[in-house]
Amino acid sequence: MNDGVSSQLTDSQGQLCSLELQVQELLQQIEQQKTELLAEKQKCEQLLQNVLPDEIYRELLKNGKVVPQFYKSVTVLFTDFVGFTSMCENIELTTLIQELDSHFTKFDDICENHFLEKIKTIGDAYMCAGGMPMRNHSHPFDVVLAAMDMIRYVNEVNEKKKQAGEPTWNIRIGINTGSVIAGVVGKKKFLYDIWGDTVNVASRMESSGETGKINISGATHEIIQDFFRCTYRGKIPVKHKADIDMYFLDGFLPKYAADESGLLPNKEFRIAMSKL
Repeated sequence: MNDGVSSQLTDSQGQLCSLELQVQELLQQIEQQKTELLAEKQKCEQLLQNVLPDEIYRELLKNGKVVPQFYKSVTVLFTDFVGFTSMCENIELTTLIQELDSHFTKFDDICENHFLEKIKTIGDAYMCAGGMPMRNHSHPFDVVLAAMDMIRYVNEVNEKKKQAGEPTWNIRIGINTGSVIAGVVGKKKFLYDIWGDTVNVASRMESSGETGKINISGATHEIIQDFFRCTYRGKIPVKHKADIDMYFLDGFLPKYAADESGLLPNKEFRIAMSKL
């Protein structure tokens, strides 16, 4: 074989090796991109799962949409921090939002402990519901217990704030029981939400209440009255509604109270709840 042919073969082998290296590099880049895309997909799915109930999340992934559901009976809770606007004027905003986030994080934990579904926050208002998306019979009691925990938590925080000479947070809570429609709205930013007169009345229960108290509707009171002490407020005028029976929730009836104040449940209450 002459030198010219040998040189051409050497050049060809070199080009082939170079091409093989380039192909390997491209394959490595493709695998790296696939890994990164998979990681991003998992992050997106995790975020979606965090904002949607589990069964709604699974339905959305499977079908690409969620069919609205009718719930005959759920209990809806609204909270609101009274005087939040004035607090914005007197407290450094970063500190204020950090404290609000801390409160809502605690509310999230309380909801989880009582099997409630957080629906959304609207400014300084917090909304959750019991009896959905997993239907159950205990939802009025679950929501009332959660409301009592929320009040107790805010009171404990306020005691520490008073001792430190800091402004306190004043909360109102409203509760109502009835039917709702639930579904997912939005194309890119999904929102699981509920609609219906029950939601509107629950909101009115909150706005018609008083600081530091849990205001419940006649519909909720009718279900929980054999277990809790309540103060009847009469028929209260409500914007865009007929007058509505309202009650302040005061605590457990003595039969079901573990303490003199009637704010903690005893064993008999827990047994009764297990039978619902």
